[in-house]
Amino acid sequence: MQVRLYNVGGINRELNLSIKKGITVYEAPNAYGKTSLARSLISLLTSEITAEDLLNVFSDEGYIEAEIEGKIYYRRFKRIKNRIEEDKKLYMDDKNALLLSYFSPENQLVARILMGDENIEWFISAAAKIDEIKKKRENLQFKLGEIKAEYEEYQKKYNEAENYMKQLEVINQQLEKLEKDKESIKINTENSIKITRRNRLEDLEKRLEVRQKELKEKEAKVKKIEKEIEDLKKTVSTIPKENILKEVEQLNASLQNLNSRKYNLDVDYRMLGRVLDEIKEANERHLSVCYVCGHEVDPSIWKGRLDTIKKELTEVTRQRDEITKEINSIQAKINELNTKLREIEKYEQLITNKQKDLEQQKLEISEIQKSIETLLRQIRELKEKIEELDTKEPSSNGESDIDRRIRELREQRSNIELELQRIGIPRKIMEELQSYRKNIKELEEQISNLDREYIRRLTVVKDTFSSLANTIMKDLEFSYTAEIDEKYRITIKKEGTKMDLKKLSTSEKTAIALVLVLIGLKEYFKSPFFIIDESFMTFDQKRFEKIKKYLSGIVDYTIITRSNETVQFRNERVLETSQVIT
Repeated sequence: MQVRLYNVGGINRELNLSIKKGITVYEAPNAYGKTSLARSLISLLTSEITAEDLLNVFSDEGYIEAEIEGKIYYRRFKRIKNRIEEDKKLYMDDKNALLLSYFSPENQLVARILMGDENIEWFISAAAKIDEIKKKRENLQFKLGEIKAEYEEYQKKYNEAENYMKQLEVINQQLEKLEKDKESIKINTENSIKITRRNRLEDLEKRLEVRQKELKEKEAKVKKIEKEIEDLKKTVSTIPKENILKEVEQLNASLQNLNSRKYNLDVDYRMLGRVLDEIKEANERHLSVCYVCGHEVDPSIWKGRLDTIKKELTEVTRQRDEITKEINSIQAKINELNTKLREIEKYEQLITNKQKDLEQQKLEISEIQKSIETLLRQIRELKEKIEELDTKEPSSNGESDIDRRIRELREQRSNIELELQRIGIPRKIMEELQSYRKNIKELEEQISNLDREYIRRLTVVKDTFSSLANTIMKDLEFSYTAEIDEKYRITIKKEGTKMDLKKLSTSEKTAIALVLVLIGLKEYFKSPFFIIDESFMTFDQKRFEKIKKYLSGIVDYTIITRSNETVQFRNERVLETSQVIT
């Protein structure tokens, strides 16, 4: 693996490293960039380490490059004014890299274990990505809440529609009985027909009157909207938008030029100010040697130079004030023009909204006209039928009680049918409810499955962690065991006696943290390298060699940073040290 760094963190030079597979020890003096090297490599695995965290604060550009298996991964930075632009190609982008690829005091697990925090559910969840299941469950739970709310609204509609249907059934039964009674007694048959048709005609004429009134209102509204659109277009046409845009562009160009001139004058002003201060000091001290070139000079020349600089400073000040005044004037003009442009945009948006409203009104007018035509046809046909009945000799006069009751019931039925048209018939609503029930059931099953999967994974991971942890502890010849209890807390036992994590030594707590990280790295995180900061580790050489050997079977590259005031870098293979590279 070839690594190239430039202006990253504390590394303010170009650093080229060739790292072989196996164990690599990076030795360097203190404050020589060991942490910067580690963070640079980790930054190729996650974007959690930002460009601001990486680029040297005194540098305007820098880069991190690593060639792994013939492929180049990089992060390149360039500071432009107050921001940093970055071009990057990462090996992966996983925030777990900070947890499982870098073992140092900065590691969150290390910090919490050293503080005696026994709860590692968060670590297991993060390392095995179990928290993704939890997030998915939260999203499904939110969606379920929304669907249930919609389901309740449909249920209310269904109950209302069912009530109307029951009323209709009662009315229909009553009408059926009345019709039978009417048929059986045969009272005023022809009059009943006439009354029914006239009631129907009256109803149609009322509906026609309502629709004609609606048509007039809609037509008046259309004329009003058309007039408003015409007035708005006239208003917009009086404002020369293109000219304003062009003028704003010209003013911005002038403003940029003036700002550039003002910047140069500001530089001249500060320079002349410093020169004036130095000449004042030279005049007061009657210096006979020039502070710039070192030649001998007549002390009397300082007064003349002082006057000259003051005149130049006054002239620069005058020019700055004039340019500042001109800048303010142009900026005020730009603001005024931008206000006009916003006003034009407001009018244009208003015209668009009015045109949409106009189209909608015209569409509604068309529907009303069709409805009026239908009503007129029905009225005409009904009048013809009534005239036919009028030519016959009626058998009796007046409306019977049965006819009146039938009319009332039909009116009630008509009103109920209109309400059913508004809210929908129960059958259609029930279809929607069944669809919602199906969705709710599916979501609840998904949530239940996720709950079971979450517990299953957490349990499997817990058992795996416990088993592997004790295997590694045994291989490292530690006299205690580590288990994870049902509350996902790490439990340490020494010779069968439970130990308080806080009372363990720093070395023992560090070992526990390292074992947990190594398990997470081996089982759940495929990283090309693992970095260890040896400065805080207190393992004896025998255990440390076993850890290095164990690491060689997990990752291709293991990098250990170590302080050494005499060398910069050396490369080791497992259990044997090779040549030191300086």
